[in-house]
Amino acid sequence: RHPAIENFMLINDSCTVAIEVPVYLTGDDIKYFKVKGFTFDFENYRTPITGHIDILQIRNGLIHILDYKPEANKVNAVNQLTIYALAFASRTKLAVKDFKCA
Repeated sequence: RHPAIENFMLINDSCTVAIEVPVYLTGDDIKYFKVKGFTFDFENYRTPITGHIDILQIRNGLIHILDYKPEANKVNAVNQLTIYALAFASRTKLAVKDFKCA
């Protein structure tokens, strides 16, 4: 189901610009965000932290990061999506406020 949904969105939704976008967050990225006032507990993570954004959209002037979870009612994806937004913001030099996650 996962690839079918991604391909459907990429083909049929004009806001969807990419699927399966690789991202990574390094120790230096984490230090940078901490200096900027972000508070999070990354001490239990080894860096780089890697992952991939399932669906990337641009809508209403914002970048939407979507992560498909077939069993969403059993998973809390907030930490994962936050890491993806921070990683993408770091690589693109865009403000974190320009991202929406779902």
